[in-house]
Amino acid sequence: MIASAMGWIGTIGSICAYVLLSQGRWNATSLRYSALNGVAGVLAGSASAVYGAWPSVGSNLLWTGIAVHSAVTTLRARHSHLAIVEPVPADHDPEPPTHPHHMLIVAA
Repeated sequence: MIASAMGWIGTIGSICAYVLLSQGRWNATSLRYSALNGVAGVLAGSASAVYGAWPSVGSNLLWTGIAVHSAVTTLRARHSHLAIVEPVPADHDPEPPTHPHHMLIVAA
């Protein structure tokens, strides 16, 4: 019963992560996307191991490995980005322009 629940939670978790990514609510490089995929892979893989479904165990371990790699890559990128401090030019205006933008519309 516990293994079955773990498998379903893992499956639903990975589907939810994919849906949120597809809808643009999450980014592929976000830590929460990687975390949800990683936890889902561990849960589904563990449940598959209990039932002896070894191909599913393998694919879920691979899924978890990809999630961990993505999280590590994201954390490294964030860390290296934080280490670089660029001076802000004196004439830099942090406010966006308030004047209307002119657009050229071409009818086909």
